[in-house]
Amino acid sequence: MAERIRSVLVVEDEFFIAYQLQDALEAGGFRVLGPVATVSDAIDLINHERPDAAVLDVNLGRESVAPVALNLRTLGVPYVLATAYDKAELASTFLFADALNLGKPTDLQLLVETIRSL
Repeated sequence: MAERIRSVLVVEDEFFIAYQLQDALEAGGFRVLGPVATVSDAIDLINHERPDAAVLDVNLGRESVAPVALNLRTLGVPYVLATAYDKAELASTFLFADALNLGKPTDLQLLVETIRSL
């Protein structure tokens, strides 16, 4: 029986990084929702099609991705962070404190392996 391809929401405001994440995830067999660069676009996508997992950049220009993380957590959708913020900076927001941060630049192979393990 074929394994179901999982959908992964990518929320990243830096164009080049967003498409690197997308390419790596698609090469890993995932269907990518997005990438999107704003909180409102991410929430619209979540409301339209619930992802199986998500990759979030914490800082989207002038807005925090926290509302997206809260929405995902409420729905029980696991997410990982791909951000340059360190653990101490992330600890101040409960939605980020216990989330796995893959860092930036992101090891794309580790990203795919991590999403597979969720």
